[in-house]
Amino acid sequence: MNKLSTFIIHNLWWLIPLVVVLLFWPHTVPILLMLVFAYLGWIILSPIINIFEQWTGNRKWSVFIIISLLIIFFSMLSNSFFPLIGRQITAFQTALTMATLTKFISRLTALMENILPAFIFNLFSDLISQFDYIFSDIWASGLLHIKSFIGGAGTVVFTLGSAFLSFLIIIIFMIIFLLEDKKFTQSFLHAVPGKHYGTTKRMLEKISNQIHAYIRGQLIAASSVAATSILGLYILQWITGISIPYTFLIGMIAGLFNLIPFIGPVIGMVPAVIMYLVTDQAVSIHFIYVLLIMGVFAIIQLIDNLVMSPYIMGNSIGLHPILVIILILLGASVGGILGMLFAVPIAAIVKVVVKELLATVKK
Repeated sequence: MNKLSTFIIHNLWWLIPLVVVLLFWPHTVPILLMLVFAYLGWIILSPIINIFEQWTGNRKWSVFIIISLLIIFFSMLSNSFFPLIGRQITAFQTALTMATLTKFISRLTALMENILPAFIFNLFSDLISQFDYIFSDIWASGLLHIKSFIGGAGTVVFTLGSAFLSFLIIIIFMIIFLLEDKKFTQSFLHAVPGKHYGTTKRMLEKISNQIHAYIRGQLIAASSVAATSILGLYILQWITGISIPYTFLIGMIAGLFNLIPFIGPVIGMVPAVIMYLVTDQAVSIHFIYVLLIMGVFAIIQLIDNLVMSPYIMGNSIGLHPILVIILILLGASVGGILGMLFAVPIAAIVKVVVKELLATVKK
């Protein structure tokens, strides 16, 4: 029996599922999405499960307790938070039209007229007039991408036709991952030939440590930025009396795009400024309020960069920031939210594999 036949026989346990997935791709995508979300849940919950296991001495009971608390938590959110976000998404889509751009430019022009010297304002006004069609094209393209992005997120939530059914299957997958995670690794290692066992095991450990730390850190950092953005905007509205609609949605946008270094904070701030300018205000629209909105996001990023990130992201993925930006933008273009989340981890896996293979060859 030649080496190829031996390899195929020893790896049928993953080759057959791979072939099935590729042959029936449209039907397997929803299941793969469920597995991805379950995997994320496993990464987040594993440290908590391990702590509980030390207290209880029983992993099954630890998993049962944490999953029960998780179900209760999401049940509470389903009655309040989720419907609120759903309504804001619908209203946000309705509010963003081409007419909104006209109103935004009009308000921005009036604002600039009050703070800029006459000759600079004339230059600004001429610039706006000359590039009006370009702004319209950018706005129209942005609207198309936003609707496509939101539609894609909805498709993810209702991959199996029902949010409840999707959630239930994710929970089942997550429980299996939490109970059988070590068995999955051992099953894979047993299929590796003896001479490559050590290298493969070392490679898996490095990949696991880096990827888990990165994804867990990014999710916690994104949640922190989202929460502080929502809180900061509500405090600003309470103090100043201005109105910024869709505060929860804007906060979630800020948290999500915080995954993109340098660019993310700006993307999170822009919707807040636009919504302030296009909304009829109880107090006069003033440039100082725009600066205050920008200041809120500046403080949030300062807290994230100086306090949260050094602790959460202690284990760096080891990739250059420019490469990270390119990878995340490419991931967003290819796979939306999930593409953004997994682009960098996939690159880190490739990096670890290449380094280990090169080290093995040198030996």
